[in-house]
Amino acid sequence: MSTFTPEVEELFEEQGAREASAPPARTIAVELTGALALVLAVLAMTTLFGDGLMAPPAVVVGLVIAYALAALVRFDVGLGFTSPCQLVFVPMWFAVPPAFLPVMVAAGLVLEQLLTIVATKRRRHPMRVLSSIPDAWHAVGPAFVLGVAGATEPTLADWPIYVAALAAQVLVDSTVTTVRGWADLGIRPELHMRVMAWVFVVDAALTPVGLLAAVAMAQNHAALVCLMPLLGLFAIFARERDERIRQALQLSSAYRGTALLLGDVLEADDAYTGGVHTQGVVELGLKVGRELGLGPQQLRDLEFGSLLHDIGKLRVSNEIINKPGKLSDAEWAIIRRHPADGQEMLSRVGGALEQVGAIVRAHHERVDGGGYPDGLQGDQIPMEARIICACDAYSAMTTHRSYRAAMPRAEAIAELRRCAGEQFDLQVVEALIRVVEQTPEVKAPRLRLAV
Repeated sequence: MSTFTPEVEELFEEQGAREASAPPARTIAVELTGALALVLAVLAMTTLFGDGLMAPPAVVVGLVIAYALAALVRFDVGLGFTSPCQLVFVPMWFAVPPAFLPVMVAAGLVLEQLLTIVATKRRRHPMRVLSSIPDAWHAVGPAFVLGVAGATEPTLADWPIYVAALAAQVLVDSTVTTVRGWADLGIRPELHMRVMAWVFVVDAALTPVGLLAAVAMAQNHAALVCLMPLLGLFAIFARERDERIRQALQLSSAYRGTALLLGDVLEADDAYTGGVHTQGVVELGLKVGRELGLGPQQLRDLEFGSLLHDIGKLRVSNEIINKPGKLSDAEWAIIRRHPADGQEMLSRVGGALEQVGAIVRAHHERVDGGGYPDGLQGDQIPMEARIICACDAYSAMTTHRSYRAAMPRAEAIAELRRCAGEQFDLQVVEALIRVVEQTPEVKAPRLRLAV
């Protein structure tokens, strides 16, 4: 099973297509705004700090090329990525005056984009080069700190200054990338920061190595070459990680496909259980889950659980499932086995659906302990199962059966309230009623079959 949350998986899946396509007008506007703001920041620092020491042109060019090569080594993380650029970025701190540091980084990023388009298999639309300029914003933090401190030569004695420079880098980078993600794609800041958090951890871990490289380069500029084998090693790790991510996304897609396939089998076996009823429970359950503030992982489990909550009925004969009259005690005993049978079937699939099996097993439990098959009470019942239980009952009450007409919405809501705290979770009932009352009431279609 993939270790990523559904939201992060979605970011991974969309990233390739996004890079290969032309940026929309909104993206262009966001990137141009970020680029213009960066130019203004560079001009302001030029005024504040003036000129400074400049390394030989060959060294500056070499660092730009090395930065571009390091940027090619990408460990993708949703909308962002980490790379070993910090190994080269830290020596850059001392190669040019502080105001020119973002310019140097932007040049390296533009070169990386061009190399990616020309020399690699990663498809990227040429217009995406625009992002290279605002991507250099992270250099503004260290440039400002180094300019204020007047640090021009790398020395381990100035480590507090470098810690402050790194902190400024993280602060500026996190702020700018979060604003860009929200303004461009509507990514919630909380999700973006969660996705990017370990990127900053990697940068922090590589900074001391970059500082040692800067100290060595102060003695001999050719020391930059010593970083190349390390970048090659990172490239191998990045390629292996890309393959694992691809496999994880394929596996997650396979679980979803399996769930949909089982849902289709259920629908083909019984027009009521698999068609109108199941889809109604899925749609209503997801609305209630969002109303209760469930996270992405819980919502996905709820979706699969709602879709497959009656999958165990595939082991029940159609004579019992579609019997128009009252069931006998023996027939009810068979019906009551379907939650446990559903869990067993999903356990055979394994992975993500095995976890969903516990929800399927508990969807007929009652909060007062009077349900089946295990007599669970209250919080012992998974929240997803409590939602399915209430939505399942509401859907059944408001859908026509062969032996009775559908209840009006008001009567169904009254029944939910009457059973809240006994059969149904009170919090779930309140959320369900809020969702239902926000939805226009429609006349339920008449069906000939019954459960």
